[in-house]
Amino acid sequence: METARKCIQCNKEFPLTGEHWHKTRDGYHARCKECRNVYEKKAKQQREATKLADLEKNAVELFVSQARLGGANIPHSSEMLEVLMGYFGGVAGFANVYMKQYFDAPPGGAFRTKMLDTIVRLTSSNTAMGGAKKPLTLWSDEELDSELTKRLTEAATILNLPTEEPPRLEEDKEGPEISES
Repeated sequence: METARKCIQCNKEFPLTGEHWHKTRDGYHARCKECRNVYEKKAKQQREATKLADLEKNAVELFVSQARLGGANIPHSSEMLEVLMGYFGGVAGFANVYMKQYFDAPPGGAFRTKMLDTIVRLTSSNTAMGGAKKPLTLWSDEELDSELTKRLTEAATILNLPTEEPPRLEEDKEGPEISES
């Protein structure tokens, strides 16, 4: 009867006991406990990486097939960013992940520099698109009216519609009737 066994991975010999070997139905595994734990951990990481790669591949295939259909099946960038931010736990969650990546990168390295450059470009683009403007909820009625007039004028120009003020009705010219009581 066998009293010791050599591990097929580390080539160390250990007594054939549960202290050094995982049991199977037929005896003991060919790898010692330490090597088998490392092997199983790597195998699990590889399975997870394969799952993620498959998920990504399927998502890209779905997006491409939907994009060919056109119309409402093509996500707008704001919708896509909203969903992506949701996966990160919102804007604050994304910022946390971003900062973790930043601090995990070596100081002064190219990765940190690229991350800082990305933030600067995002901020510039956001400002150029009006993201730095005062939120609509804080606008006064005059500001809202002015913006609406501006946008309607731009739309009329694009559609080649007249942009002058429409003619007023006769009753409007005189102003509202005031009852004298």
